[in-house]
Amino acid sequence: MTLVARYGHLSDGEPEWALGHGLVAGTQEWLDSYPEALALYNEALAKYEAKAFQRNRLDDLRLALELLMQSVLSNDKSLENQIAPLGRFVKDRGGSTEFSNMFQKLIDYYCKYQNSYVKHDDAVIEDEIEFVLELTSSFAKHLVRLAARDTG
Repeated sequence: MTLVARYGHLSDGEPEWALGHGLVAGTQEWLDSYPEALALYNEALAKYEAKAFQRNRLDDLRLALELLMQSVLSNDKSLENQIAPLGRFVKDRGGSTEFSNMFQKLIDYYCKYQNSYVKHDDAVIEDEIEFVLELTSSFAKHLVRLAARDTG
């Protein structure tokens, strides 16, 4: 692993661990019950693997997350307007105040990033795409797990 970490950039191909395949595969399984979100998530992955359409990759991820939240939170609000309902949702399912606050803050920054670099400016930084993909995956997996939790 140390050799790959130090010299992986010299390889002709992308290292197998680069995308966090376990996280992505797990997210696809979790999203199976949310077909609209899964379809957009898979489109973003296909564009990522093909190294095509930088802006669209991130926009697909944002919309997948937005559709997932709309389904989980039973509303039709935009991602930016999901922050307060998201906090209540996390707390109602046993999340700590600190975790709920952190989740809300991360979603807020996620939205600001999308607005700055994707939605309004189309100024995507290639090196940041993988991180946003993995962050979106983490958000989605946690939301689906919370949605499956019985609140009664």
